[in-house]
Amino acid sequence: MKSTVYFVPVSLINDGIEKVLSLSGFLDLLAYRRKLGVKVHFGEDGNNNFLSPKIVSAVIRVVSQRGVQPVLLETSTLYRGKRASAKSHIELAWNHGFRLSEVLAPIEIIDGKRGENYYSQPANLPTIKNAKIGRGLRKIGLLLNLAHFKGHFVTGFGGAIKNIAMGLAAKGGKLEMHSVSKPYVNQEKCQSCGECLSACPADAISFVRYVAKIGPSCQGCASCITVCPHGAIQIKWNEASEMTQLKLAEYAKIILENRQAFHFNFMLNLTPNCDCYPNTEKPFLPDIGFFAGYDPVAIEQAAYDKVKAELKEIYPYLNPEIVLEHAEKIGLGNRNYQIVEI
Repeated sequence: MKSTVYFVPVSLINDGIEKVLSLSGFLDLLAYRRKLGVKVHFGEDGNNNFLSPKIVSAVIRVVSQRGVQPVLLETSTLYRGKRASAKSHIELAWNHGFRLSEVLAPIEIIDGKRGENYYSQPANLPTIKNAKIGRGLRKIGLLLNLAHFKGHFVTGFGGAIKNIAMGLAAKGGKLEMHSVSKPYVNQEKCQSCGECLSACPADAISFVRYVAKIGPSCQGCASCITVCPHGAIQIKWNEASEMTQLKLAEYAKIILENRQAFHFNFMLNLTPNCDCYPNTEKPFLPDIGFFAGYDPVAIEQAAYDKVKAELKEIYPYLNPEIVLEHAEKIGLGNRNYQIVEI
């Protein structure tokens, strides 16, 4: 049986949000809820490609009319930066336009001041046996997932599944998903500039005879890869990508178990890299609109199908469909879908 996926073109986004939430029956679910968790991404410092606060506020206005209290949910990052602690994360969100007066919903960083508050959720999945999830999520029974679909240099793309899995996991969970992505140094390219040393959140990098060396405390967060200006820090892409995608699917499955959720993939500012990237990038395609539905796998598949050729050109060495295949296999959703265009 095919899953229903709603599609709204970019020219109709404002009206389309309310129509989709109404037509899907999601607004009816709010009648019995006092609190609604809204998963967003506030963007990294220096990045302006994240989902616009205007889009988020448009969603908040619609759901608030049903008497529910929406709360914007996020967690602390594994790597250093303004999103690594709750206080500076919220300040960055405000600077990016996510103030209460603008988006009409407060912010809650659900894993504590520095990502230390989490609960463990046992699982019987191929790679994840005990997920570490932001403790504040325990109070949330209904989720609205507002994902910005874009490219990603490890997984090929990031959208609804990654927004839930990586976005609601505590630091220990993020480490578990990233841990296979441990990089190595190409000694011939290293110029001893020290950028990686400053960026490493685990103090795992040292210099031996003027060449960077990555030690055993490496968390696999890939911060060093992002900042290296010489391309000297590299990774075994196919190996890292496959395992990370498997773990993303499983974390999403665990988080959404016994929890109702409705998902959006906004295909706006379609950039090659994720919103954690500390730079504003030029989109590789014009804005498309959004896909939405209860099935996160179906809306991911629909979004990926729309830009598959372009992503393969950007990341020819990656297979982004691993996450979709595994997500369907473990029962997260269905890759077969039917489009309802608004």
